[in-house]
Amino acid sequence: MKNFSFVLLGLVAWVALVLFAPPKAKDEEPSKVVPAETTSAKARATAAREKQRREKSETEAPEPADKTTTEAAEAHRDEAQAAIDAAVITYSPEGVKQIRPWLLDADPEVRMAARDGMVQLGEPDAIPLLRDAAGKLKEHSEIAAFHEAADLLALPAWSETTEAKDAIAEIIGDSVQ
Repeated sequence: MKNFSFVLLGLVAWVALVLFAPPKAKDEEPSKVVPAETTSAKARATAAREKQRREKSETEAPEPADKTTTEAAEAHRDEAQAAIDAAVITYSPEGVKQIRPWLLDADPEVRMAARDGMVQLGEPDAIPLLRDAAGKLKEHSEIAAFHEAADLLALPAWSETTEAKDAIAEIIGDSVQ
């Protein structure tokens, strides 16, 4: 039992040593002892250049992503969305003119917001603008989305159908009685 306690005490001491000992630097390489006579000048120069290159690469931190660029893009999207929303709530053909410049913006998210704004506005004046913008785009999915929006706006309104006129006449007739 006494031997067991010594083994256990030794194990605890070893664990404590491992836990509390300062860690070795990861970049440390074991030094190689090479006699000076066997090392040529060329090999020493190559090793020195390699060491300088390694030290330089270790000291240079990689450049973080440019936050100003992403912040500017977000600000641009916010500005565009605000302008598009303001145009949509006018509920007039003038809103189409206000949204038009955003249809060919460099940012695809802004272009999609402009397309959605045209659909929300519901003005038939937007149809040729959407088709024209689709002709100037390169991404197939965006082109299809713009054509789909133009097709949606080209559909006749239900209120213009004979069914709607009959229903409206019936409602008016019922309310008069």
